[in-house]
Order: sequence, then structure tokens, then C-alpha cells
Amino acid sequence: MEKPIALIVEDDRDIVALFRHVLDIAGYQTEIVLDGKDAMDRLEVMRPNIVLLDLQLPRMSGIEILKRMRDDERLMRVPVVVITAYAPYADSLPVEPDLLLLKPVDINQLSSLVQRLQATQGALDEPTHDFVTGLYTLPFFNVRMTFSLERIKQSSFRRFGVLFADVSQMNELRDHLNETEMRNFLRKLADQFRITLRPTDTMAWSSETSMFLTLIEDIPTPEAPLKIAGRLRDSMKRFLESNDRGLGLRANVGVLLCDTDYVDIPHILRDLDLAVQHLRAGLYTNPSIFDREMLAEHR
Repeated sequence: MEKPIALIVEDDRDIVALFRHVLDIAGYQTEIVLDGKDAMDRLEVMRPNIVLLDLQLPRMSGIEILKRMRDDERLMRVPVVVITAYAPYADSLPVEPDLLLLKPVDINQLSSLVQRLQATQGALDEPTHDFVTGLYTLPFFNVRMTFSLERIKQSSFRRFGVLFADVSQMNELRDHLNETEMRNFLRKLADQFRITLRPTDTMAWSSETSMFLTLIEDIPTPEAPLKIAGRLRDSMKRFLESNDRGLGLRANVGVLLCDTDYVDIPHILRDLDLAVQHLRAGLYTNPSIFDREMLAEHR
């Protein structure tokens, strides 16, 4: 298996040596570029698995590189970790990176990020979008969750949310529909999921668990996730009732609040599965908000 590629765009050779050491240990093939214009030239002919990007670079700024990557269909989903010594830049970036690290970078922090990414290696080489629903695939969603988890571990944000919608009778429905009808049903159901949320949200379909997922990165008030979940439940309920074939189709909707005590993405996915089981069993109202401590009481 070919090693994943990490592109390090940084003009400080001491920092480059640190990054390269951590990434080499993690099994990445590293490529180093010291100049912004040269970095953009390389990105035009390659697609790395991750980019570590300094903002202050000769000839072309890291901000310009990030903007161009986000505008490029081929590069827009490549994870970018921005590194800067200037905290004010972090609050005024016109384009949001996947993660922002302030210099001096803690080697333990960087190692932690790389270790979390190891579990998602290969995800960006697979199709990022599900063929039927048009939403992100679960492997790509896991990459985004990896960065969300690392973000709350190294910033003032204490939690993020994973909103999920589960239609528990999906297997029974497959017995009543042919393949074309099932695809049309899923596509229209995905549209209901999509139009209820913000266009910029990271939305995914897990074909393995027949579940819709999205990230709630910013939680302004404790009530906000429940309001979003309530809107989604109502939207999907209307659609399911109009397409019910006597199966009692029902969307179980909830939000798992993820804090810094979550070890990794598999830990989060196990709790998501447990939350779904509780909603299916009618142990909580639909929708409900879950967190790690609540679910630990029912293991």
C-alpha cells in the first residue's frame, strides 16, 4: 500500500524538521516546499492527503493558497492545517481551514492529530460522495470529525455536535421497493435532510447503518442543537408519512454532544450507535440530546 502524502508548506527549516519527524513516524511520505508560489505549482499537479500550511510565505501567502484550494474542485476536500504565529490572523481568515495551530506548535499536539488521522488513511482516496444521496460518505465524514475532535482539544471550543437521523424500517422498505424505487426514495429523503440544514454543513449518508449525519461545529446555546433536531424531525416526518407503505416509517433524530474526553472517532461512533438504539427502543423522546456521561449510565 502506498504511503499517504503530506505536503509541508513552511519556510522555517526548524519547524519543517519537526513536522517531518512527526509525519515520518506516522507513516506519511512527506514533501517540503519553502515558497508559496512553488507550493501552488506543486498543488496543480498533485493531490496530497493533507497539507500543513504556514500563512507567512515568500511570493504567495498561505491565505491565498488556502483560498485557491477551496475554490478548486480537485483540492477543496484536502484537509488543511494552518500554522501561524499571529493569533489575530486566526480570527480574520476569509476561508476556514480544517484546523489552526498557533506557533510554537506543541509536538504532542501535532502527534495527537496525526495519530487520529491514521485511522482515516485512505478515506480521501475513495469517493467522497455517496452515489445515491449525493451526500458525503461515512469515511470522509470521519475525516471531518477527526479535525473537529482535535479542534476542541486545542481551542476554547469545548464541544461539537453530531446530528443523526435514523429510519429504523429501512430494511423492511427495501423488501417493498425495487432497486430503482429505493434509490429514488433515498435521494428524495436526502433532499429533505439537506434543505433543513445549512448548505455549508458537512452532511453524510452512512450506507452501513442507514443513517444521515451532520456536524454541528458551533453550539451558541444549549437549546440550539435541539431546535435543529426538531426542525429536521418535522421535515423528515412529513416526507415519510407521504411515502409510507403501511410500515410506520419514522425518523429517529438526535444529537450527540462530543467533548474532549472522547478518545477517538470509533469511540464517538459507538456512542452514536448506542443513542440510536435508545431512540428506537423509545427510552428517550424524539428528538433527544445525548452526551458521553448520559450514555455511560446505560451501557
